[in-house]
Amino acid sequence: MITLSHIRKVYATRDMETVALNDVSLEIQTGEFVAVMGPSGCGKSTLMNILGMIDTPTEGRYDFDGVDIAKYKESQLVKMRKNNLGFVFQSFNLIDDLTVEENVALPLRYLKIPKATRQSRVREALELVGLENRGRHKPSQLSGGQQQRVAVARAVIADPKLILADEPTGNLDSQNGEDVMELLGLLNEQGATILMVTHSEKDAGQADRIIRMLDGRILDDGKSNKAEVA
Repeated sequence: MITLSHIRKVYATRDMETVALNDVSLEIQTGEFVAVMGPSGCGKSTLMNILGMIDTPTEGRYDFDGVDIAKYKESQLVKMRKNNLGFVFQSFNLIDDLTVEENVALPLRYLKIPKATRQSRVREALELVGLENRGRHKPSQLSGGQQQRVAVARAVIADPKLILADEPTGNLDSQNGEDVMELLGLLNEQGATILMVTHSEKDAGQADRIIRMLDGRILDDGKSNKAEVA
């Protein structure tokens, strides 16, 4: 599904250059659950932004489903994001003024899916995350764990080819964190391709594969304990 070839990302100002990614190459297959780990400043977020089509590489090739999108214009990237990607953020990124149902339906509205179809798929997504009785609530009326499950429902409702999860348990207590990781595992078992950035060794151990980064490079790329046991 994804191939990054010799990706380099440089942020330049008038006075200096910062190399965020330096010769990064990797492949992610359809159906994989991949965790990315490393200390702050190692390039995890930049890698996530490039994979998420939010940023573009300075050098290198990014093949998504066989198409090199590294040089795509912003308008092309927006279209690719809407049609192919789902996002789960550490801070939930829900819109406070919208109900749970309205938040979950947003990706379908952007895709101009008819209202009746949207309503049906919202119900299915909320049932999947166990929040079918919270659809009329506002985010402020939910716990942190519930808000993150709403974010997961929003991420999967358009049936994306890739789910990108950025520290999905970072703002949750241990029990809610386990619940969210269990949900991501279930989605992966159902065929979802997931790439997750995390500082948690425990969470990373639930992925099939762990990529460890340092100083803008991939230091190690191997199977997790889960994959080795399996």
